[in-house]
Amino acid sequence: MRTTLDLPDDLMKRAKIAAVRRGSTLRNLVAEALRRLLAEQVAPQRKRMTEAPIKLPPGRSIPIRSNGEIAQLFEQEDVAHLNDVYRGR
Repeated sequence: MRTTLDLPDDLMKRAKIAAVRRGSTLRNLVAEALRRLLAEQVAPQRKRMTEAPIKLPPGRSIPIRSNGEIAQLFEQEDVAHLNDVYRGR
């Protein structure tokens, strides 16, 4: 895949020299460097959620809303906000 990178001049110069010394191309040098870097990195393990992200008081629950109901709430908020703006609040 063809791509364009904006690298510092000194880094580019060192990379070109290293490629020539290895008898390689700059393309191959960069590809090999990326392969090595990415092979070293270990994917972080996902942590399983063991507790609810929000703690509610006993007996309270989060109301379940449909997408349509949520859209209506946002629309009502937007209308209320616009009314406040036009009334100078």
